[in-house]
Amino acid sequence: MKKYLHLFLLLFTFIGFANAQPSSTAHWFGYILPPNQAENKYISFTMQDLGSVSIASDELPAVSTATFANGYVWSVNNDNGYNICKSSFDATNNFIDSPEVMVAGLSYVTDMAYNPADGLIYIIINEHLKSFDPANPSNMQDHGAIEHDGFNLAINADGNAYMISSWGEFGSLNLSNAQLTVINPIDLPIKMAFDMLTGELFGTYYGNLYQINTNTGAYTVLGPLYDGTNSYDPTCLFMAYGSNPSEFTVGDLIYRVNDDQVSVTVIGHVNGYEATGDLIIPESVSYEGHNYTVTTIGESAFLYCFYLTNLSIPNTVTTIEASAFAYCQGFTGDLVIPNSVTTVGYGAFQICPGFDGDLIIGSSVTEIGDYAFNSCDGMTGILHIPSNVQSLGGNSFGYCAFSGIVVDPENSVYDSRNDCNAIIETSTNELLTGCKNTVIPNTVTSIGYCAFRGVQGLTSIEIPSSVTYIGENAFAFCYDLTGDLTIPNSVDTIGAGAFFYCQSFGGTLTIGESVIFIGDEAFRNCSGFTGAVSLATTPPVLDDEFGGLVFENFGYPILVVPCGCVEAYRNSSWYEPYGLNGFNEFIEDCTAVSEVDGIFTAVYPNPTNGLVKIEVENMKNISIFNMLGERVFEGSTYGNSFEYDFSHQGAGMYFIKVETTKGIETMKVTVK
Repeated sequence: MKKYLHLFLLLFTFIGFANAQPSSTAHWFGYILPPNQAENKYISFTMQDLGSVSIASDELPAVSTATFANGYVWSVNNDNGYNICKSSFDATNNFIDSPEVMVAGLSYVTDMAYNPADGLIYIIINEHLKSFDPANPSNMQDHGAIEHDGFNLAINADGNAYMISSWGEFGSLNLSNAQLTVINPIDLPIKMAFDMLTGELFGTYYGNLYQINTNTGAYTVLGPLYDGTNSYDPTCLFMAYGSNPSEFTVGDLIYRVNDDQVSVTVIGHVNGYEATGDLIIPESVSYEGHNYTVTTIGESAFLYCFYLTNLSIPNTVTTIEASAFAYCQGFTGDLVIPNSVTTVGYGAFQICPGFDGDLIIGSSVTEIGDYAFNSCDGMTGILHIPSNVQSLGGNSFGYCAFSGIVVDPENSVYDSRNDCNAIIETSTNELLTGCKNTVIPNTVTSIGYCAFRGVQGLTSIEIPSSVTYIGENAFAFCYDLTGDLTIPNSVDTIGAGAFFYCQSFGGTLTIGESVIFIGDEAFRNCSGFTGAVSLATTPPVLDDEFGGLVFENFGYPILVVPCGCVEAYRNSSWYEPYGLNGFNEFIEDCTAVSEVDGIFTAVYPNPTNGLVKIEVENMKNISIFNMLGERVFEGSTYGNSFEYDFSHQGAGMYFIKVETTKGIETMKVTVK
């Protein structure tokens, strides 16, 4: 029997199945059919009419097995050895292109099948079950030897595999260890494949189509495959879908069938922007006799649906794509992201201010995109970040009014240390998201992009001396901030728009002595300030990428500067004669005693095109920045002198920040 079936392997191979362009009403089956040894073709037919075979493509190399994965036909061509090949597939026009060799020179290959559950292709080579990722077919994993040899293989949507051995045994195959559990003998070397829409197992043998019971191995003949004149024997078979539209409507919602052909994406409402009432997304939907699980809310599916009210997302959805519910301003109550969801896309719920309950993020969420919940300012409760969140986008919670933030203690990427009511990236000590009750811990070293942007109810903020960097738009549009603002001496960079439009400050802005760079629009429209002080002896660089509007419409045109620094500031971009985008008067403060008074400092040669010697008493650490505020060097040093080679840096102005035992000194050097 074994010898007999091996002879059949020279003539027949295995069925795969397609996951591209599904249809809910008609199936295409494509084969390679050799009417004679010199002619090889892909043939298609519909399930509704087994007697309507037609040529899809012809004049192709002989193929011993084929399957379908990621929109391509994968085959093993056995002309001059066994080669794994990939062919493009046009479902709309029922066309399969000539194959491209991906892996050449394999030994004896029996069968091949795609597993939609793990995205791998399983292949039987020399009685061993192996697998490979379609993205890297040459890298194969060996799962072990198959008892009684693998003859025909089929894998369903859930990753359950069935096989016919060369001894005529039908059974289930464990893909991890290649162990076959025999269900029953089968007397045909039948070619098997699962229909992904119905979950039914089909097969072909001697020109007939069969349906196979996976519980018993029993089969039923459905009819012959013929073109009206001749019956056809396939050597390999795969299922494809595409003769009918892949979208359908049930009730008020429009669905698109996913690549796995058993699940769907909700892509819109039949009434579009004018949709009204509750939006209840079902767990599953039936159409044309097929049942589909709802797993995805599509990109922009309900964008600008202003009049929808209550929202219910089922516990089958795994992905909420970009802008899925953006600008749905009529939603009210709690927003519940179910535990099944793993990804919330870019701007998924952006500008949904009507939600006035809690935001409940499911325990399986791993990724939250940029602006995902931006401007959901009706939410005032506690924001909980689950343990599985591994990626948090910029400005995900901007313009919100949460009263607190708690990160699950089991989260390995983020934390809310010291009950700070913030999200901090643990590895970098960067504060990513704050709320109106945030207290910035003294272990935070940077305040990230849009960390507090538009946070409502934030009336004051204390930046600890551990912070060296304030990111772009970190506190932009924090309209409720009042009183004084002190940038501590530890900060060297203030990003673009960091305090843009914080117009309610009514006290003094104090800029620390170590600040080297201030980004464009950093204090633009901070019109309420009644005083300004800079402690930096060297005027920090004011960025002009967007017009140099760092202090446009600032509330006070007079700047207090360190003793002896008036001319330096007047000759810099800080000076603006009318005080419209800068300061028109500088007053030196010679009454305060600096911690670094009496320290001898020198940088030479200056200008330079190479090695520079830096002399400062009792140095501990040196940082060097370019004109953009980018740190080009940082290192610890001890003593009174240090040398740095600028030959690998571009021409321009550089700032040297030296931390000493007495304080911080800032110097500048010009590189030619």
